[in-house]
Amino acid sequence: MKKSTLSLSAALVVFTLLLPLVLSSYGLKLTSEVLIMAIFVMSLGLIIGFAGLVSLGHAAFFGVGAYAVTLIGEHLDNTYVLLLAAIVLSGFAAFVSGLLFIRSSGAYFLMITLAFGQMLYAIAYKMENLTGGVDGKAVAASFNLGSGEIHSRLGFYYAAAVAFLVSYFLLRALISSPLGKGIKGIKENELRMTALGYNTRHYKLIVYSLSGMMAGFAGGLYAYFNEYVSPDLLHWGYSGQALIMVIVGGVGTLIGPAVGAGFFVILQNYISSYTDRWPIVMGLIFVAIVLYGRGGVIHIADLVWSKIRPKRSTKRDNPVLPKEENGFESAKG
Repeated sequence: MKKSTLSLSAALVVFTLLLPLVLSSYGLKLTSEVLIMAIFVMSLGLIIGFAGLVSLGHAAFFGVGAYAVTLIGEHLDNTYVLLLAAIVLSGFAAFVSGLLFIRSSGAYFLMITLAFGQMLYAIAYKMENLTGGVDGKAVAASFNLGSGEIHSRLGFYYAAAVAFLVSYFLLRALISSPLGKGIKGIKENELRMTALGYNTRHYKLIVYSLSGMMAGFAGGLYAYFNEYVSPDLLHWGYSGQALIMVIVGGVGTLIGPAVGAGFFVILQNYISSYTDRWPIVMGLIFVAIVLYGRGGVIHIADLVWSKIRPKRSTKRDNPVLPKEENGFESAKG
């Protein structure tokens, strides 16, 4: 790992763990939601930014994970087992659907994932006896990591923070692995990778399934956080919000989607407390970011940092010539 990357990773860990020292009770709750959404959005950012698979049905796996915790939790109250069930079931749904979807690409892939998500949404909406239908369903399972039920917002924050950090570093390890490099190569030039002997469909299916598992994990955590689930978690609108978060944060980066999730959730809560027309305001902000800040918040921050940081002046790279030896000065004479 590069020194700069190691420093940024250490800073991320310290910032996440020390943040509660300056947060109010409401701030803890809001930041916990941001961390959970960051895991979900990072899973979508994985397939968009590194595999080139733009999906409008990714919320389907998020919803599967949430319903897994809710429905199985009515018969079994074990947090580890329920979260594992959320990961496995959402991963299975991603694998089975991916077997069909990976054959398509571009707009066709986007539309078929949209149709898949809406199909699961319709099933959850109609099966009122199981899912509660439009009224949704309360989560009966308690959040217990082995030392008693966690009711405090601080306790849940640290659980969400650890889940976020583990997810982030696992993603970083995946991207740096041979599998991750193969995925990036497929996005850049799939025909060349095929000519080199890579089975590109297998690579795409693997990363799509892993992305679905991660989204299901986030959905399971969200069920514990919100203590209530509804078919809206499977709706394409939720997928659209996640897609906006990826774009706003920065496509093709690991931390960008997480930043986008924080930007979206915090801004939504802040603006909605002042006006009922908050979607219009947020829409204008996002349009401005897309038009004038291509690359997202991460790209904008990088540009700002490059402007304000002190530049190193090295005589070797930029020699300063005496006036009499400078061509421009001598021309004046």
